[in-house]
Amino acid sequence: MRMRTDLRSTTLQVAGVAALGVLLAACGGNDVAAKPTLPSSTGALWNPCDVLDTAFVKKEFGVDATKHAGTPTAPECRFTPNDQKSGQAAITSNYLLFPGTLEEAWKTMGQKADADVRKPKVAGADDARIVVNATKKQLYVTGFVQNGDLIQQVDVVDPAPYDVKRDVSGATAVLTRLSAHAAKSNAGSGPSAPAIPSGSPQG
Repeated sequence: MRMRTDLRSTTLQVAGVAALGVLLAACGGNDVAAKPTLPSSTGALWNPCDVLDTAFVKKEFGVDATKHAGTPTAPECRFTPNDQKSGQAAITSNYLLFPGTLEEAWKTMGQKADADVRKPKVAGADDARIVVNATKKQLYVTGFVQNGDLIQQVDVVDPAPYDVKRDVSGATAVLTRLSAHAAKSNAGSGPSAPAIPSGSPQG
């Protein structure tokens, strides 16, 4: 059983990365999602690119994109538009291990009272949240899905003119696919999952 101090430390760590993703969306200043760092000794559970591909991105977001996989210790999956001048969405997905609930992490993020926070129903997930921030120039959608100790994230950055309904639907589809993969892999199913080491993650 983990000590309370370990849980608190890990809570703050994952909340920091999650909050960074949300803050990037709220501030509208960057299209690069927060990058997780996993212990090199444990390796990655998987890369989100294992279940996300360009055909899926085309179907859900209408984007002809190139897939960029991360590394075993930085399992980030990015999709960038093939036509950089097209004004199409960029999508990024990653994850962290966290022995608490998404609700517990959420309470530490300091969300504004008027933030557009949605709670989509994602099959097999313990919890899911999507934050939507539509600015004049860009739309930012950040989603989280929890399966046990595993919290997975998707970030969508879409320049104007954008389609809020499509991008939120696409983000929900990503979370649904990630959740299904987690359930199939039995990931995050118990307290034995490795925790993020002290000092991580770093953006």
